[in-house]
Amino acid sequence: MDVITDPEVDAVWICSPSQFHADQIKACAANGKHVFCEKPIATDLAETVEAINEMNEAGLKLMIGLQRRFDQNFIRVKKAIIDKEVGDTIMVKLCSRDPAPPPFEYVKGGGGIFNDMAVHDLDMTRFLVGEDPIDILSVGSCHIDKSIEVLDGSEAFDTAACILRYPNGVQAMVDVCRQSSYGYDQRAEVLGTKGMIATDNVYPNTARLFKTGKRC
Repeated sequence: MDVITDPEVDAVWICSPSQFHADQIKACAANGKHVFCEKPIATDLAETVEAINEMNEAGLKLMIGLQRRFDQNFIRVKKAIIDKEVGDTIMVKLCSRDPAPPPFEYVKGGGGIFNDMAVHDLDMTRFLVGEDPIDILSVGSCHIDKSIEVLDGSEAFDTAACILRYPNGVQAMVDVCRQSSYGYDQRAEVLGTKGMIATDNVYPNTARLFKTGKRC
């Protein structure tokens, strides 16, 4: 709190455990501090809305660390959508798998796999489609760390999938898993009326464009 109340500090970077974000954001709002916060804003929707409202009422900026919007792979895919390189978007697929699960202490109170992990992919579907979804179906299960099965709600899941539908008819599919035996895995695919663009795991840019008579 010393940093938040320090009159010489203009902005605060919040990188504490997820369950403390909302209170710290609201404290920043009360003390006139702009905020850059690691995702999520909060582990509860009501707290999320309250934190955002308090920052807005104070006339302060709140930015969430959803860094994939600045990843060269995703920027390339977004450009392909904007430039109609693949035509009109039909379907978006995103895959995120971590090399190893986090410790029990991290998972407990963290808001669950959707708030803590899939939030990146759910945000990316919005970024790529350009709209908010109107329908979401999500399921989860536990396959890797059985110790978390005692936790509440989606905190008991280490594997999950989501299907989303957007107002323009676009569908999106997201799959996430806390552990992949072959290492970190993050991929994206967009199917359009004139082709497909997909990314792989090699950086800085592995986007490929598939069109009739052309692959590049």
